[in-house]
Amino acid sequence: MQENRVSKNIIDIIYDSLLPVASGIFFIVWAVNLLKHPVLYFPVIAVPIIILYYFSGSIFSGILTSISIVTGIVESLFFVELKTEIYMLLFECLAILGVYLILELYRRRYVYIEDKFLVERDNLRKKIAEKEFAISENNRISDTLSGQIENFRKIGDILQTFHSSLNEKEIIHKSEHITFMLFSKGTWKLRKYDDSDEIASYIKQTSSPLIVSNIKKDNRFENMHKSGKISIIAVPIKFNEIFWGILEGSSYNENFFSQENLQQLSMFSSVIATALNNFYLYKQLQSLAISDGLTGLYTNTYFKERLSEELNRSLNNKIPFSLGLLDVDGFKEVNDKYSHQAGDFVLRRLASILRLNFRESDFIARYGGEEFACMMLHTSSKEAYRILEKIRTFIEREDFFIPVESLLPVRLKITVSLGFVSLNGKTQVSQEEFLKNADEALYKAKRLGKNRVEEYIYE
Repeated sequence: MQENRVSKNIIDIIYDSLLPVASGIFFIVWAVNLLKHPVLYFPVIAVPIIILYYFSGSIFSGILTSISIVTGIVESLFFVELKTEIYMLLFECLAILGVYLILELYRRRYVYIEDKFLVERDNLRKKIAEKEFAISENNRISDTLSGQIENFRKIGDILQTFHSSLNEKEIIHKSEHITFMLFSKGTWKLRKYDDSDEIASYIKQTSSPLIVSNIKKDNRFENMHKSGKISIIAVPIKFNEIFWGILEGSSYNENFFSQENLQQLSMFSSVIATALNNFYLYKQLQSLAISDGLTGLYTNTYFKERLSEELNRSLNNKIPFSLGLLDVDGFKEVNDKYSHQAGDFVLRRLASILRLNFRESDFIARYGGEEFACMMLHTSSKEAYRILEKIRTFIEREDFFIPVESLLPVRLKITVSLGFVSLNGKTQVSQEEFLKNADEALYKAKRLGKNRVEEYIYE
């Protein structure tokens, strides 16, 4: 590189100094000879003019041309006597001027073509650069899309298991696992909303995602400065306009998450929200399928399914088991006198009383119109009677205030009749027979005056 610079400097000295000096010396020799032989030597000056123009530029050659023409004119006016030679000298002056003008015209044409070429070359280079940038950008987008496609393929493989995930804890676990697979970094938690959670409370209030590069420098979350976390990223999980909670990622490094990560996480949060929504819809539908719409107790159909299971378990393992049936006394008179709405109110109130007074292990259902049933697991005949008698007494003492239109609430006293049957560990009986026996005990309670508890006794 140093040698190239020295060579260039030498060439510049030759073109800018030595050639003009040599041309000046040549001009002096030429001028002296011109005085002796004006016509013979005059055209020779065109040679250094051309050389000087080509190597040193138009300025030096222009000066030499001007001096040469002036010298020729002076020679023709003052030193040449013959008209023929004067005309010849003037013609040669014009010829020298013509040579210079042709060179200048050629130079300008050359510069014009060169400039045009440079412009076209620059445009071409610009287009090439634009194409290369476009190719580079397309490659970057292609790589990004390929990465996203691969990520979504991985997610898709695992999301297929969401269809069979009808358990909230399982959905939470799978969501955290999928999120880690998606980003391959950070620690991820899917959390249900808790008002003591600073991040969740902030996101619920702002209804927008959150990314924090250094939480220790963020005054919004002062209570988390000692948590050890540095970078935080979180998005809301919402479905049916309900704020369920947040999906949060954290790291012990600063500036760990990017805006692109936030966009991807926001997209994935909708998938999680859909999975959770499906779970709650399934739970709701399941509840509707096994729950009575009026009382909220289990339906007759579901009750019989469970009765079959529990009866077989008790028979196979010789475990005490009791089944009770309850019927409202005089319920038809309530409906006829105060309307079916009043009857519905009585049934709802009775359902609440039964839920409060039966044990948590007992299984209560609405068996028919005004009939209720209860399975009492691990319960002997004596214990079943005690429980049912307690419930009968509670209802008998309870005041039922029936709302009636345009009047003050009506105070009613309601009584119930109950019948039950128990397995003693020795009896073998079918489900149909077991239910029939309980029903016979209930009929006996009705026949003996109502408002009482009767048991079916095996002989």
